[in-house]
Amino acid sequence: EQRYSIQNTQVAFCFSETIPAPTGKNEAQQKSDLELLRI
Repeated sequence: EQRYSIQNTQVAFCFSETIPAPTGKNEAQQKSDLELLRI
């Protein structure tokens, strides 16, 4: 049971860590695209 709880917390932590990543990358990409279009 201990192993399962540890794995569960690790998975939850990784999952919460990856949620904001895609939006940040998309925003950064959009900003860079806009800058390229300005040039």
